[in-house]
Amino acid sequence: MPAAPAQAMPAEDMQATQVFQPSEVPAAAPAQPATLPPTIPPLDQFADEEEPEEHEPRHQGGGKKNTGKTVGIVIAVVVVVALIAGGLFWWHSNSSKVSQAAALVECKAAAKQYDSAKKKLTTAITNGQTSAQTPTSDVADVNTITTLNQAVQDAGTPVDTATCDSKLSADELKKQTEDMQSKVSDAADKTDAINSAIKAVNASKKTANTNSLKSNLSSAVSQAQGILDNSAGNVADENTRTALQTAITEANTVASSSNPSEADVNNAISKLQKAEADVNASMQAKQKADADAAAQAEAEKKAQEEAAAAKAQKKAEEEADSSSGMNSDTGSN
Repeated sequence: MPAAPAQAMPAEDMQATQVFQPSEVPAAAPAQPATLPPTIPPLDQFADEEEPEEHEPRHQGGGKKNTGKTVGIVIAVVVVVALIAGGLFWWHSNSSKVSQAAALVECKAAAKQYDSAKKKLTTAITNGQTSAQTPTSDVADVNTITTLNQAVQDAGTPVDTATCDSKLSADELKKQTEDMQSKVSDAADKTDAINSAIKAVNASKKTANTNSLKSNLSSAVSQAQGILDNSAGNVADENTRTALQTAITEANTVASSSNPSEADVNNAISKLQKAEADVNASMQAKQKADADAAAQAEAEKKAQEEAAAAKAQKKAEEEADSSSGMNSDTGSN
């Protein structure tokens, strides 16, 4: 009987029949123990160095092993303490350097601020000395000049700026900084005092000038009012008096303002003077007209009188002649 053909074995069965041959597993890298900083050896290292040989009975070497561990721990603690002390020393050294550098920066900043404040104070002193030379007659309040002189005197001469030397310690630099900051404040106060005094003097000068302008305008108004009053009925043209009254009203408006400008005052005075001149001219014209009229009236009166006298004389002569003729006729008879 022919042999039955061999059936193909499934792939799974064939794999199952194969002899197991373990594949090569790559060798894993040896585990690296966690390391402490290089300056601190692991505690186990000291313990291992004192570890007794293998298979030594515990009841015989236990004390020696514990002693080794203790020594290792002590050494580690000493190392840690030394590292901490060194770190503190390093930190303190660097902290001092940082503190000195920061103090130097602050000192230079304060020096810059003081330079600026000193410059402003010097300018204020110069301006104050100039303003203090204002004549007392040019101010409304003499005390403003006195106050300015005192402020300039109090300011004195600004001191020089301190030097921020990098060789100085942090404490010395801080002291320099505090001193200059104090001087900055003092210089600012003195500058403000002088500038305020200068403003007071200028304001007093302006007040004095305003008072002078108002005084001049008031005098001009008084004079114009007198002319207006005296010219009533004495002008050839009444319109001139009307113009003068208008100028007086406008001048009073300017004089009553709190701070009239010099231009406004001068303009008002000019209008008054022109109106006064017109009124005076009109008064003179009327006086001339009146004089001319009076002279004419006198001449006419004189002419009339002379005519009347001549007429009377003629009449008398005629009467005399008539009487003489009558007498002559009577004698002849």
